[in-house]
Amino acid sequence: MTEVGKQVFQFEQCDAVLVVTPTGSLMEFRDADIRNAYNDTYRKLDDPSVSHLLIDFSKLTYFGSTFVGMLIRLAKKARLGGGEAAVCSLSDNMQQMMKTLMLLENTKTDCFWNEHSTRDEAISSLQTVERHA
Repeated sequence: MTEVGKQVFQFEQCDAVLVVTPTGSLMEFRDADIRNAYNDTYRKLDDPSVSHLLIDFSKLTYFGSTFVGMLIRLAKKARLGGGEAAVCSLSDNMQQMMKTLMLLENTKTDCFWNEHSTRDEAISSLQTVERHA
């Protein structure tokens, strides 16, 4: 059961970087809440003041196939707008899963994610990337 009022994602904007932080295991939320959070993120990427997307995994302990699908679509959306997609604070298990799924640093696809150790490192890196659109 989820805490009343607990959001699936926390959003923050640092200059042109939209930072999305999942607030816990997605298994604690209803499917409709997860879908709404994904839709909110997708819409925020349409904002002209947003160029890049960063997913901060610091509060996430587990993710499954639903989240993987969301990551793929969000990376494509960020790049479609000329931006980049990055992740930070991955646990060893999450990092290994994303590598196995070829979602990290696989520049042959448009759904890959650049990985950074910390949020500050990721934001700094994204802020130096020129928008391609």
